[in-house]
Amino acid sequence: MSADLKDHFFASPMNRPEYMKIPYKYFPDDIIQKYNLQNKVSNGYIYIKIKKGMYGLKQAALLAYNKLVQHLAPHGYRPVPHSLGLWTHDTRPTSFCLCVDDFGIKYFTKNDANHLLDILKKSFKISTDWEGKNYCGLTIDWNYDDNYADISMPGYIDRVLHRFQHPKPPKPQYAPHTWTTPVYGQSTQYAREPDQSPPLDSIGIKYVQSVVGSLLYYSRAVDPTMLPALNEIATFQANPTENTKIKCKMLLDYAATYPNAKIRYHASDMVLHADSDAAYLVLPNAKSRIAVHFYLSSDPPKSPAPPKPAPNGPILTECKTIRHVVASAAEAETGGLFYNGQTIIPIRQVLEALGHKQPPTPLKTDNSTTRDFVNRSLRQKRSKSWDMRYHWL
Repeated sequence: MSADLKDHFFASPMNRPEYMKIPYKYFPDDIIQKYNLQNKVSNGYIYIKIKKGMYGLKQAALLAYNKLVQHLAPHGYRPVPHSLGLWTHDTRPTSFCLCVDDFGIKYFTKNDANHLLDILKKSFKISTDWEGKNYCGLTIDWNYDDNYADISMPGYIDRVLHRFQHPKPPKPQYAPHTWTTPVYGQSTQYAREPDQSPPLDSIGIKYVQSVVGSLLYYSRAVDPTMLPALNEIATFQANPTENTKIKCKMLLDYAATYPNAKIRYHASDMVLHADSDAAYLVLPNAKSRIAVHFYLSSDPPKSPAPPKPAPNGPILTECKTIRHVVASAAEAETGGLFYNGQTIIPIRQVLEALGHKQPPTPLKTDNSTTRDFVNRSLRQKRSKSWDMRYHWL
C-alpha cells in the first residue's frame, strides 16, 4: 500500500524562529484585505516571523524528517542505517520506503498496517491507497496471479512533448542518440574532436537544461534506454551548441515514438545481480562512460557451470562519466567495476533489511583483461596505475 502525508513541511516546529521580508507590492489584494496588511507595511516591506517549516526554507526538509523520526521512534519505527529512505519496525515485519512525504508500505497483516497509520494520524493528515497503485508519480500495476508487476508513468511523455511544443516525428525514431562506431583491433581509437557548431543563446541553454531535467526522473524510473543520451547532453548543458539542440530533438523524437515505457518485475529469489559495461572515449575531453544494470533474479548453483540467471527488470540503471581520463578500454571497464561495485553495497544492505539474505553478488564484465586484473590472474605492467586507483576491487 502507499500513503501520503498532507502539509508535511508546514507541520514542523523550528528550534528558533527566523525572519524574512517580502515587498508589499507582491501581495495580491485579497491577501492584503484579509490580513489587514496595509497597516503592517514598513519601508515598502512586510516583515514575517517564521515559526514552522515552509516551502523555500532550506532546512524545511530536515525539520520535517526529524519530527517524523521523533514521532515514530517511541513506537518502534526506525530508519535503516546507511539507507535513511528505508524504515523498519523493531518487532513487526512492517517496512516502508519514505520519499519526502510519500510512504510505500510493505505489511503482512491489516493490523500491522493500521498500527503504522494510526500513529501517523496522531500528528499528520494522511491519505491512503490500499492497493498501492501510485507512488512518487509512478503507476504500479500488480499482477499477483501471474507473479509480476509493471511500473509506468502514463501520460508523462505527452505532457513533456506538449510543454516543449514538440511534434510527433514523421518517421519513428528508434534510437535515443547517435551511434558511436567503436574501433577494434590494432587501430588506435582517438578522442572525439571538439564540437565546433555555434553556441546557443540563453533561450537555447534553458531549452537544453529543461529537456534534461524533464526526462531524467522518467528515464531513471521507467525508461533507462534514455540514460546514455541524457548523460551526453548533460556534459554540454552548461555551454550547449546547435549540435546539442539536435541531440535533444532526437531524444524527444525517441520519446514520442515510445511514449508509454514500462518496466516489468517478475517474482524472483530477490538475489542481486549486476552487469557492468563501459564505453571508451565516447564523450568530449577524452572522457569515457560507464554503466551498470542491477536486477533481482535467482541464486544459481555454483557447480557445474552456473546457468545464466533469469532476466528481470532493472531495479537501478546508472550511466555516468568517469571523471578522469583513462588510458585504455580495459581501464575504463575496470573503472566501471570499481564504481558499480561500491554501489552494490548499499543495495545489499537494503535487501537484507527487507529480509532477503544475499549471497556474494556476481558482478559481470565483458572485458577479459579487466576480469583477470580483478582476479589477480595477469602480470601487472601498465596496469600498476589502475591498482593504485582501483585497489578496493
